[in-house]
Amino acid sequence: MEYKYYRELKHNYLVFEDKSEDGSRYQYKIAESGRIKGLVPCAERSINGEKYFYYEINSMQTLYDRFSSNKMNAAQLKRLLSCIRELLEGLSEFLLGDEGVVFNCKNIYTDLASGAYRFIYCPFFDEQKSFSEFAMELLELVDENDEEATELAYKLCEHSATFGDFIYEALENTLSEDSEDKREEQFKEQPSEIFCSDFDDNAQDNYPDIYDDDEEEEEIKEGRLKRSGRRLGGKIQLLFSLLFFGVVGAMVYIRMNYILSGEENMLSIFVMLVSAVTGVVALSGGFKELKKTGKEVAVKTKKTDELPEDDIYPDEIGYEDDDCGFEDDHDFQRLERSERTFAAEGALCEETVVLDEVKSDGIALFSRNLDKTVRIALDKLPLTVGKMEGCVDKVLSDMSISRMHCRFVNDSGRIAIIDLGSTNGSYRNGLRLAPQQKTYIEEGDEIRLGRVCFDCR
Repeated sequence: MEYKYYRELKHNYLVFEDKSEDGSRYQYKIAESGRIKGLVPCAERSINGEKYFYYEINSMQTLYDRFSSNKMNAAQLKRLLSCIRELLEGLSEFLLGDEGVVFNCKNIYTDLASGAYRFIYCPFFDEQKSFSEFAMELLELVDENDEEATELAYKLCEHSATFGDFIYEALENTLSEDSEDKREEQFKEQPSEIFCSDFDDNAQDNYPDIYDDDEEEEEIKEGRLKRSGRRLGGKIQLLFSLLFFGVVGAMVYIRMNYILSGEENMLSIFVMLVSAVTGVVALSGGFKELKKTGKEVAVKTKKTDELPEDDIYPDEIGYEDDDCGFEDDHDFQRLERSERTFAAEGALCEETVVLDEVKSDGIALFSRNLDKTVRIALDKLPLTVGKMEGCVDKVLSDMSISRMHCRFVNDSGRIAIIDLGSTNGSYRNGLRLAPQQKTYIEEGDEIRLGRVCFDCR
C-alpha cells in the first residue's frame, strides 16, 4: 500500500488513502475518537471525492529511525512491550482485535519528549507483518552489548513463534519470565543481607570483606575528623595567644600612663608574666598542630601521587643498580627526564620536512554561518544529526534544529540525505526536501538544516 508524508504548517502527517470497507467503519470511529491509549491520532479527510486518513506524527520518530544508530537498551525494550500489551487491552475493551495494528518498525513511533510509543491502527494496511516477523526486526535494533536486552529480544522471538497469532500471550510470557529471572538474580546477589539478618553475631566472621570495606571507610572518616579537629585546635590556640599578648600590651600601656600603688604595681607585673608565658605556649602549640596536620596531608598526597614501582625501576628495562651507578630511583627518573628534554630540543633543530598533500577520506559538511565552524564528517554512515543527545550521532545545539533532524546514508556508494520530518526542514541547494525521501548530495552542494548552512566539500 502506498502512503506518503505530508507537512501542513507545523504539523506532520502520515497519509493513507481510505480503502476500508463499510464493515470497518466502527473500527475507525473508535480510532478517531482517541479513547484508546497508545494509538497515533488520526482523522478522515475528503479531497476531490477521495477519502484519506491523516495520522498526526508531530515530534515523533519511527522505531527504525530512533534506534538504527543508538540501539535499544533493556529498559526501552520493556517499555515498548508494555505499551503493546496496554494497547491490546485497550482494544479488547471496545471489542477490537490486534489485526488492525501495524507491527512494523518503520510504522511504530516513539515520542522523543516523553519516550512513549504510538501505533498506527489501519485494518486495510496490506504490508502488515506477523508479530514474529516484527520480533525479528526488533532483534536488529537491540543493543548487542546489553545482555539483558538481547536475552529479552530472543525470548520474544521464541514466544511469538510458539504462540503465533496470540500476541498477548506471547507478551505476557516474555515479560513474566523476565521478571522472574530478575527476582532470581536479586536473590543471588543479596545472600549476605539474608544471612546477616538471621545470624547477626556471626555475620562479620563469614563476610569479612564487606566489613573490612566499612571499617576502612570509618577509619578514613575518623582520620579526616581528627585532622580537622587538630586544625581547629591550632587556630584557637593562635587566637588565645593573640589575646594574651593583647593583655600584656594593655598592662604596659597602664603602667606607662598611670601612677600605680605598690600592690597594683606587683599585680600588673604578675599579670604580665602569666599572660606572656601563656601566650608563648599557646602560640607554639598552635603552630605545632597546624604543622602536624599539614605534614599528614602532604604524606597522603605524596602516597597517592607516587608511581608504581614497576614503572620506575631500571631493572625492568635491562639495567642493574651496580652497572648504572644510580644511587636511587630519583636519579634514574631525573636522567630519563633530561634525555626526553634533550631529544625534544634536538627535534626542534632538525630540518623542515615538506608534507605530502593531505588526502581526505571523503566529503564532509562545513558550517559557514555559525560563530564556530562545525564539521560533520560523512565517512562513517549512517549518521543521524539533531540536537537531542543520546538519540543522534552528531549533536547540533541550535534552536532551529529538531531533536532528530536528518540522517545521512550510503546508498550504493552514493551519499544521500533523508529528512526525518524536521520542524524547520532540510534543504539542498535551496530546495526543501520531502520527509523520509532520499536525496543524493555531491561535492559543492549547499546543505541547510534549519537555519544552519553547510558547504559540502
